[in-house]
Amino acid sequence: MAILMLVHALAPPTLGGTPIILQRLLAGLPGIELEVVTDRRLRAAVKRGGERVLAGRYRYFAKWPGPGRRWLPGRVVLAALDVALAIVAGVRAGCWARRDGARWVMSVPDEGFSVIAGAVAARIARRPHVIFVFDLWEENAYSEVDRWVARRVERRIWRDAAAIVGHAQTLVDHYSRKHGVTPHAIPTPIDLAAASPVGAPRVRRPDEPREVLFGGALYWAQAEALERLARVCRSMDGVTLTVVGDEHSARAAGVLADRYEQRLSPGDFRARVAAADVAFLGLSFDSPRPEVVATATPARLPEYMASGTPILVHAPADSHVARYARTEDFAEVVDQADDDALAAGLEMVLADGVRSKLRADRARRLAIERHDTDRVCARLAAILAGIAS
Repeated sequence: MAILMLVHALAPPTLGGTPIILQRLLAGLPGIELEVVTDRRLRAAVKRGGERVLAGRYRYFAKWPGPGRRWLPGRVVLAALDVALAIVAGVRAGCWARRDGARWVMSVPDEGFSVIAGAVAARIARRPHVIFVFDLWEENAYSEVDRWVARRVERRIWRDAAAIVGHAQTLVDHYSRKHGVTPHAIPTPIDLAAASPVGAPRVRRPDEPREVLFGGALYWAQAEALERLARVCRSMDGVTLTVVGDEHSARAAGVLADRYEQRLSPGDFRARVAAADVAFLGLSFDSPRPEVVATATPARLPEYMASGTPILVHAPADSHVARYARTEDFAEVVDQADDDALAAGLEMVLADGVRSKLRADRARRLAIERHDTDRVCARLAAILAGIAS
């Protein structure tokens, strides 16, 4: 059985969209045994077990826990320390990969630690390096020191990699232009079989409030859009806003929702979305990192699509999510940073039930055809097989 070594500081069972996607992809690869090299702070969570722990051997490295980055001198020192620790982690992982006969080394570019360690491990072990990109590295909202490190080494690491895999065509195009490489685009996977049953959408009385739902983690690339939605919902009669999964971040961003609910498992989350009238996906228009917004693929999007609930996308016109929704016509798209435009889009979704239902059905078909985990895993397996051959 072929061995794939994952070098990633935030590997499953870490919480968040990226580890969930990795867990789905790597657990579903046929004929492949996993080895995971990750931050030693995850050791206790791995020992406790659970569905988010990958079936494979875990090994650990040391990584600075994070404090000390408030001032520039501290950020410089800690960035240098992170690079040194990443090299040490890479050397250890490379020795393990060579000794165990791993066929591939995979890494994810977080703030840079894991992809540097993965590149070193692949070189030490003389194995192909596969980079799985969920978010951009150099262009991301990391510190200026972390981005300086990325500018110095990203191009070489990307060009030396055997394969680069991403979840958006815009991301693939970005790296093709930037580094002259040819990445592979695969859809974001969802586990259709393991989800809670999604019944018929709830039928509300004419005088009952309509619910707009935002679910999942809220971060800087989404806060502006959600703030605008909250203002719009407050200005409309009979419309409420529910935030599921990230009450702390929503309140910190000044998002005043009518209801906050706790984080749910992916299957329960999809059923919860199905009970709402509209699922909202937004990305910021006035972002200091527009490249990240343009290439982002929130993990909740295919979950929304599979729920059968009408979707409202509020994102810049050149973003992947806006292009995807408009091209396939599975959601209402508002690509203007304007309260009135967003209100008009939301009113259209709520008022035109026939059109919204057709789009929601189309979204669910696309989720089944393109985003099912088994299909996506087959594509990833084919990429790995092509490298091995």
